[in-house]
Amino acid sequence: MIQATAKPAEFYDTEWSNRWHDMKVYSPVARHTRRLIRRYLDKIDFSSVLDIGCGSGELLKELSLPGIGLSGVDFSSTAIRQAAQSIDGKFAVVDIENESPDLQADVGVCSEVLEHLTNDGAAIRNISSSVDHLIVTVPSGPLTDASLAMGHIRHYSKHSLREKLKLNGFDVLAIRAWGTPFHDPFYAWLRSKSPEGATTGTYGWGKRLVSSFFYGLFHLNLVDHGHKLVALARVSPKHQSLRVHT
Repeated sequence: MIQATAKPAEFYDTEWSNRWHDMKVYSPVARHTRRLIRRYLDKIDFSSVLDIGCGSGELLKELSLPGIGLSGVDFSSTAIRQAAQSIDGKFAVVDIENESPDLQADVGVCSEVLEHLTNDGAAIRNISSSVDHLIVTVPSGPLTDASLAMGHIRHYSKHSLREKLKLNGFDVLAIRAWGTPFHDPFYAWLRSKSPEGATTGTYGWGKRLVSSFFYGLFHLNLVDHGHKLVALARVSPKHQSLRVHT
């Protein structure tokens, strides 16, 4: 099995330059994840969003509405350039494990990021200084060679994600799983049998059609079952008090 190690910034710059942009726009997993994030956003009042690990900014594009302030940070300078070219917002290259964003927002989104970080607790603490609410998405289930090749260091359970957020300044308001049966095992199995690069690179009409088919199927998944997690949290009162007095 491939060893679980954090990837350098150059890895993400290369992936955003050549392989990940269309995947984040069109893949059924990315689209369904954004759908669930928007569902949690509907539960809170907000006028500004900070996307931590924003990539090329696909989520922020969907949230680009009158009266909503948009901002994003990412480890990859390539991703930040792509986002800044297409979105009216504030963007910065930030190593979230080692520094807090110099940006403030009502709600933060940290989607498919924590599993890549050696010190995920430090990242969550750094995020807590910039937002009041936080939406997190992470993978659950076993670490596979495909996950390790993407730079995953760990996957989470509901319990471990809840505890990680609680230990680092957040109270979890809601957490749910998704994926069974059409993402996992069905889509995950098909992806494991596909040639390398089947879900990355350029998405022509054929790839887009297949992706849209699976995106529709994902709406039929069982409720709260599967190997993907999405959580809504808010900064704990104790941490909020400490933040005000520092």
